[in-house]
Amino acid sequence: MGVWENVDSTIFASDLTNSYHVRSLLFRSDVLFAVLYKDGMFVIRRNDRDILVTSNKYVDELRTIPEEKLSGVEADVQNLRGPYYLPTILRSNLHTRSLNQQMSPHLQAYVDLVRDELDYAVTKELPDSDEWTEAVLGELLLRLVARTSARFIVGLPLCRDEEWLRVSTVVGTNVFTQVLVLRLLPRFLQPLEPIVVRCLPMWYRLRENLDTAYTLLKPIITNVRARDKSLLFSESDESPPLLHWMAENGRNNIERDPVNVARRQIFLGLGSIHTTASAANHAIHDLCAHPELLDPLRQEIQGVMEANNGNLEKQDLAKLWKLDSFLSESQRVNPPFLTLRFINSREVASFHRLALEPITLSDGTHLPRGTFVAIPSASILYDPSIVPDPYTFDAFRNYRKRLEPGQSTRHQYAMVDKEHMHFGHGKHACPGRALAANELKLIVARLVMDYEMKYPAGKGRPKNLMINEFVIGDMFAKVMIKRRKKEEENALVPQS
Repeated sequence: MGVWENVDSTIFASDLTNSYHVRSLLFRSDVLFAVLYKDGMFVIRRNDRDILVTSNKYVDELRTIPEEKLSGVEADVQNLRGPYYLPTILRSNLHTRSLNQQMSPHLQAYVDLVRDELDYAVTKELPDSDEWTEAVLGELLLRLVARTSARFIVGLPLCRDEEWLRVSTVVGTNVFTQVLVLRLLPRFLQPLEPIVVRCLPMWYRLRENLDTAYTLLKPIITNVRARDKSLLFSESDESPPLLHWMAENGRNNIERDPVNVARRQIFLGLGSIHTTASAANHAIHDLCAHPELLDPLRQEIQGVMEANNGNLEKQDLAKLWKLDSFLSESQRVNPPFLTLRFINSREVASFHRLALEPITLSDGTHLPRGTFVAIPSASILYDPSIVPDPYTFDAFRNYRKRLEPGQSTRHQYAMVDKEHMHFGHGKHACPGRALAANELKLIVARLVMDYEMKYPAGKGRPKNLMINEFVIGDMFAKVMIKRRKKEEENALVPQS
């Protein structure tokens, strides 16, 4: 049976404006997914290519198909136009090996680095006043996350260098703007894409971003390989950053090339800085929209801190069930993507797949060579059979589930399965998700405990922007923020 015979419907997304229509169809799970296509598939027809969106019932079968036949790497190299800014590093798992082999076994040490850098970042980025101050929330959180992420990606002192912070935050905007512009090209003009891309200002900005990153990182890479750690560490030794391990772990000339090592750090920013900042942005907006959540969250955090002399260690973060549940619900309601695609730590991929050769599934569905496959991850979590009353924001939904017998280790923010795929699934699940989840919890907990936040008079939660499959929170929305009074404040600072 041919794939087109199994497809239930075709949706046209020929330009950016029509992507709002696609969003409404993809995200209205009660109509499109739960009722019409829960066990089937449909096609999104974009200007540049067709995307086959299929039920998650195929996930377990699709994820077992070898990369040489159904490739996540090739799917996102093409879909995110990787050859124009990251031509070789997407085809190497150097950063995954470094994360899994050197960093993950010592997760507590890296959580400590995040906490330490957060203490510093707060003094630089947040107002130190008990008077209400207007702040652009998205920009503030992007800077906070850029600082804390840089501590474990490139280490001291570069993580506090303003030029590095600038490059690591703007590169994501340049990449995605370039991608969206190139997607506007109709298919008959795609052969001209290599020429068109060089006419775009974003292409030149990306060149500058990559060149600047190399200039900043080359001395560190050189010194690490010479075993001279004077540029890697500050006055006291600490757990080496990811850059150190990647500089040491290259298996071939491509992986050891300082240019590729430097560019890989920029690539990692797409998967760590922007996704974590976006999750934090949504979470704080949800708290401003639901201020009744602040007291139960503060009580939980304070209780855990008091039991550990005012500290929040990795094992303490795991005890914050209500905070974890709130973050899970915020991500469910504000997913990073409508169809599953997550920039994880192996490649820009998760379950966006490209068929490199014809594939026939167990039910007879045939995927011709060149078929792009995606999963409607957002709609899955709006299926009433999976999430009761899915259109209600229920911050402690997962908290209550974990109180049920035998469920205490399930329903967590960083968990992955075929119903929860924002961090990927199976062997391609993001290996850095535990560190990212702890980083997010530390940032949100710090803001909850030390600050009051609300919307300006007459304002409410801003609407998310939907462009193609991307869900983007309003990065320019303003909130009012002030430090909590000393008698109310329980700062997340280690106690002596």
